Amino acid sequence: MVPHKTWPTEDLVGRLCHALGIANNVIERLATNGYTDEKHPAVNVRPEKLISETALLAFVASAVTDHRRVAESVESLVRLLIPHARSDKVLLGVCLHPALALDYAQGHVFLSMIGYPDRRFDRLLRQSIGSQAALGRERPPHRMLEQQWIMELWDGAAIKNLTSVRAMTSASALNSPMDLLGASREDIYAFTHALMYVRRFNIRPLRMPRSNATIVAEVEAALSRCLDEQDYDLAGELLLTWPLIGRPWSPVSTFGFRVLTSVEDEAGFLPTPSTRIDRINALGAEERVDYLLATMYHTVYVMGLLCAAALQPGCAPSLSIATANRTKGAAAALLERLSADSDIPHWYSEMLKLTDRERDAIAGFLLSAALRRRYLAQDYAGIRELLKVGLEFGLVKSPAASQAGEMLERLATFAGIRARASNNIYAKRIASKRISM
Repeated sequence: MVPHKTWPTEDLVGRLCHALGIANNVIERLATNGYTDEKHPAVNVRPEKLISETALLAFVASAVTDHRRVAESVESLVRLLIPHARSDKVLLGVCLHPALALDYAQGHVFLSMIGYPDRRFDRLLRQSIGSQAALGRERPPHRMLEQQWIMELWDGAAIKNLTSVRAMTSASALNSPMDLLGASREDIYAFTHALMYVRRFNIRPLRMPRSNATIVAEVEAALSRCLDEQDYDLAGELLLTWPLIGRPWSPVSTFGFRVLTSVEDEAGFLPTPSTRIDRINALGAEERVDYLLATMYHTVYVMGLLCAAALQPGCAPSLSIATANRTKGAAAALLERLSADSDIPHWYSEMLKLTDRERDAIAGFLLSAALRRRYLAQDYAGIRELLKVGLEFGLVKSPAASQAGEMLERLATFAGIRARASNNIYAKRIASKRISM
């Protein structure tokens, strides 16, 4: 068997350096005060968040600095970050809010791991996390995993309480099936971040709580939804699954990476729904730059993280879509139903570039996307028809299809309950009329 070619290294390096270059602009323009938009407060971002996420990008990229361009870009970014990550404002946050000390200190910790320690900062941080109030904040499991990871990076120790960490992992979104039809964006976010903090970007990773094959099947369905809804932030985070758990890139994930690179090439960065064209047009030149950086930086960083992870040995995406496991005609049957909808997402133009064999290889992607659309439209008859198509082409073993089937069974039970309730009401009315006579 001839091995599949992998994505060109130079292209991955170029995309990572592009993200690091934008990170320079973010730190130069926004790291001091963050960003505030009085008319649209949903896009506001605190400087501490910008600093910690930029430092994370630099840290993950530092693992692949054997590429000269990456090394130079990381070095440039680190020099900009240091005064902001260890500013008086950050130090005061560590001092006054011990329950948030590691949150404030993330930038410092990542910089220390890259090779830029600061003992004075360490001394204050040690005092803060050793104080009585250090555990005075309740966090969801994925945030607990994040705190554990930052602590381990900072103190340089191995896991001190493996039982506790396993309990966090078991309580996280990684250990339960995702709701592939009705999950909120926050639900998927909890999954992707738990994944990052358990796998730790392949630096002393922990074991996953469920089998990789099971998790990948769910991620592919969630990825279909995010690409169909053009949520490239979450799509990029979901694609991290393959390099972080060491699985070969599947046809669906390969297609997903193609879509992201195609959109990035066309727009210059991965767009995000929070960036509003009407708001851009209403701003002056300098304000426009700050607005764009504040609204799109996170999606840019996600693409950078994805490329940095893909540059690690054996983690690059496939260049071509494997067609060994396909069912002839499946894609055409599903595309016919999807094309009837008015909205045409970006992935559709990328789909047109594929051969019939390649489209059939990612028919599961099309089925998951179609099921999610019908779910949002409350078109349960449409879901039934899609499952018939899936059954015909052997696609119903996917988790999205099985969850859709379970939902139809619940709806049938619900309909039966409603019918019995209506019959009881009708019977009572007749009985009351007889009594009154």
